[in-house]
Amino acid sequence: MTLADSQQQRLLEHLRQAGNRPVAFAELHADGIDFPAAVVSELELHGYAIERVYDHEQLVGVRLLHPKQDTDMPAARRRWWRLWK
Repeated sequence: MTLADSQQQRLLEHLRQAGNRPVAFAELHADGIDFPAAVVSELELHGYAIERVYDHEQLVGVRLLHPKQDTDMPAARRRWWRLWK
């Protein structure tokens, strides 16, 4: 397991434990994730649906969305699949 993989796993676990509550980047950084915004982007590239939560146009944090269908398929492929259904 590489450092990036362990950071991604730690971030995912933190988001899963938070449930529907948004998690601030500062909180993720304090949990040992060096560049949380970059790790969130990497996870999105791997197909995880992560929402950025705003309050009065200011970023509050991020939370993991749980798609109701095609959960094993990466996000890019799900978008392509919906076009042809």
